[in-house]
Amino acid sequence: MRLPFKAWYFRSTIDEEQVRKKFQEFTIEFLDPLVIKIDDSHRVMVTSFGAVVFFSFDEEIAKLVSARITETLQDSLVIKEVEDRLIVDTGKDEERFLHNEVWLKDDDTMPIRMRIIAMLLAQSVALDHLEREADNALQGFTTYLNELRERGKIRMPARKILKNIGFAMQTRFMVLNNVALFDKPAETWESESIENLYQGMQDFFDIAERQEVLATKLDFISENTRMLFEVLSSRKSHYLEWIVIVLIAVEIIGLGAVEVIRALATG
Repeated sequence: MRLPFKAWYFRSTIDEEQVRKKFQEFTIEFLDPLVIKIDDSHRVMVTSFGAVVFFSFDEEIAKLVSARITETLQDSLVIKEVEDRLIVDTGKDEERFLHNEVWLKDDDTMPIRMRIIAMLLAQSVALDHLEREADNALQGFTTYLNELRERGKIRMPARKILKNIGFAMQTRFMVLNNVALFDKPAETWESESIENLYQGMQDFFDIAERQEVLATKLDFISENTRMLFEVLSSRKSHYLEWIVIVLIAVEIIGLGAVEVIRALATG
């Protein structure tokens, strides 16, 4: 049986308990991550980090689920650019990982296997979003690096620098705040076949490699954010130095004027 999986990503984090209350007429098969059984052929996984996976995917069910989820969110934007999909083909004689397709043998662990696959698809689509956000933050540093290379200094307004610092820090916080999305499912410790499936799906989505690349980008963002703070601090320091110089100059000029006035008065 061929089952289409499809993952959407909401920009907002999701309160699974609030979502569960919106689906009280349906069977809740699992609480964390939340798995809702719509009918015998359709289920939905809802994760706290914003990813929602439909299996098997049905457009009308997806619209219904999405509408109810958005009622619980402050930011209901769905990031269409990171939508992902996968075909799971069950009843095979062997387990294989192909391009956008996974073969599974039928056994009594099928519900757990489906949940593992859905979870890793959710992780992949969330990671895709975080990668894009990190790339956008890096793009913000390009202008500053060009300025440093060509002029040896940054001549941009403090407000613009602060906006890029804020965006970079927000991106880093968002990633660190979602570290839990890469936690290993407890079921992998209880079954060798589930562990093998998990590792196979990790390789299928290149999760480990993408995490490593993302970590490198975040380190670069952190380093450049520190540099920009130093630039702003240096500007402020120079500004204060000029204020002191001007005040001293005013004081000297003032004292000189007083002496001149006194000399004129006694002359």
